[in-house]
Amino acid sequence: MNRTDRRKQEVRDRILGAAFDLFLLQGVTATTIEDICDRADVANRTFFNHFATRQDMVRALAERRLLNLHDVVSHRAGDSATERLVGVFDDIAATLVTSGDTYREMIGEMFASTGYGVQRGFGLHDTFLELVKDGVAEGDISPRHDPQTLADIIVGALFGGLMNWTADKTYSLKTGLHDMAVALTDLLGADR
Repeated sequence: MNRTDRRKQEVRDRILGAAFDLFLLQGVTATTIEDICDRADVANRTFFNHFATRQDMVRALAERRLLNLHDVVSHRAGDSATERLVGVFDDIAATLVTSGDTYREMIGEMFASTGYGVQRGFGLHDTFLELVKDGVAEGDISPRHDPQTLADIIVGALFGGLMNWTADKTYSLKTGLHDMAVALTDLLGADR
């Protein structure tokens, strides 16, 4: 990356960092583009040089937040694929539950404006696809179904739990995601 590209990336990172901080501090809907620009110390025009719309910025922020999920799954490399699946769902729940209501609002906004990684070829789906392929190779996950389809089911279950949590303050994310992951491991398990 040359100097110009590095500077562009630094400005983009400042904008995304400012947006994330402000979303957590004052909420997603209460945060304006002007607030983000002030916090990032950039002009509105600079914001729009990097993101065509606020929705594009939220999408970029969502993508950035999901990059770490691959590391979480990889960190559990000594576990079986099904143990990793339960562990990852548990880790996601533990992180989000301790983050508070503003984070809940931010996740809800990311869902509403971006789809937050549901589609194939996006980081979240690819992470679970890799997990499924590892599980099939290890004999932990049944080879009866296409790995892409199984990754779709895992992502759908995760998103279902997260959407329940963003929409219903009484929903226990910790219990809901754990129970979904356990059910998934039963459904995905290889015949023994």
